[in-house]
Amino acid sequence: MNRIIALIILVATLSLLFAPSLASGEIKVTPPTNWQPDPDNNPDTMWWYQKPTKSTFAINKGPTNMSFPLFLVGPIMAQAFADQGILESVDQVTFGHSNFGYRYFLNLTSPSKLANTSTFIQPGSILDLLDKGYDVPYKGMLILTEKQGDLYAIVLMSPKESFDNILNEIKPTIDSLRLSNSTGMLN
Repeated sequence: MNRIIALIILVATLSLLFAPSLASGEIKVTPPTNWQPDPDNNPDTMWWYQKPTKSTFAINKGPTNMSFPLFLVGPIMAQAFADQGILESVDQVTFGHSNFGYRYFLNLTSPSKLANTSTFIQPGSILDLLDKGYDVPYKGMLILTEKQGDLYAIVLMSPKESFDNILNEIKPTIDSLRLSNSTGMLN
């Protein structure tokens, strides 16, 4: 039963991270400097990448039909990542403009192995922009946050040896983050 719940949580998370969003949310952010934006960025799904460092950074609003309260999703995600053996640590974080969430640090496989084992990463995704031969251990940061009833995922993936430097580099972008739905006021 625990494996089924973990699988459902994993599918929901990957769908949240990699599926196009049909929600009416809005993300306002100062883009990271020296990062290449994805040409399909829009007000509720944004990706950037750095080819030289093999890093990706994304902010994505979850589909409205996948919205769950953060107080339920946060601890369940921590357990699911722990069960998969990829959770390094989890904490609660305040960031940006009045945003609160759960932050997970994850030990991940290389982008090519992740792309080969996941049916949720579509061809032409941001991982395709990175060199698939770059098979080194990756570290990831996932922040799940909720704003006005909508879930958002903030993701950073970088080779493990450069992760801390890349995280410091995108900190101003995370601190500039504003989330809202199209009918709400920015907080």
